[in-house]
Amino acid sequence: MYSTPITRLRPTAFIIAIDRSGSMAEPITFNGERMAKSEAVALVANNLIDELINRARREEGVADYYDLAVVGYSGDGVELLLDAGEGFVKPSQLIVRDVPCRKLIRERRLPDGRAVMAVTEHNMWIAPKAAGITPMYDALRRVVTLTENWCRRNTNRTSYPPTVFHITDGEASDCDESQIRDIASRIRNKGTEDGHTLLFNIHLGASDDETRQHVIFPSSPEELPDRKYARLLYDISSALPQRYEPLVAEMKTAAVQPPFRGMGYNASIADLVAMMNIGSVTSSLI
Repeated sequence: MYSTPITRLRPTAFIIAIDRSGSMAEPITFNGERMAKSEAVALVANNLIDELINRARREEGVADYYDLAVVGYSGDGVELLLDAGEGFVKPSQLIVRDVPCRKLIRERRLPDGRAVMAVTEHNMWIAPKAAGITPMYDALRRVVTLTENWCRRNTNRTSYPPTVFHITDGEASDCDESQIRDIASRIRNKGTEDGHTLLFNIHLGASDDETRQHVIFPSSPEELPDRKYARLLYDISSALPQRYEPLVAEMKTAAVQPPFRGMGYNASIADLVAMMNIGSVTSSLI
């Protein structure tokens, strides 16, 4: 299971669900910079999209190894942020779009200890937004529909299953805890002949104390801060398939035992790329 190579004829799917509610206006220290949570979410989502496009580049152009959808949710409702039709777009469709870029200036340490300023450009596929309530349940219902429809297609039935990245600060306003658990279970139970959908949750903490801590692929809730929503997101995240356990164990600094959960707490961009490495067989793109 989770072993089917990703090819042009047998693509996989990535779905990014992002919280854009009013609480995302709160400040957070992310990647060493002070910014609103909404900016951190947009930064994570935009870098994930860029990373997926870069992985699909070949000498002859961009290959459509996967379908990509982004679901945003806020007080304005649930929106499909890349495509208003079926929800999915392909890398070849994205690469021809004219999107604004954002320049980021960061301090980088050289091996000799000297600090230099590095300028990087990032495509702004998704704009930061923070407005109103948090219709998380409705958004995850949309994710259920997207995964179900994708998995039903004859061309996808034997493909590597979809991967869902959900980025939030954890508190829904349209449901209770049991409903969140139920809808997450429905997402995880969709899949292909190669396995069930993998649900990764990225939780952005609230206070300065929490933002100093980041966790990736916890094997128990005790690795996380003692916060209700962090523990809830841990519970609803996918347990990683056994084939990924040696790779995760190499990444972890502490000696912890599997199974590992597909979760990140205040995960950096590097952490998110590591999640994507684990969440798909991108090393076997054909």
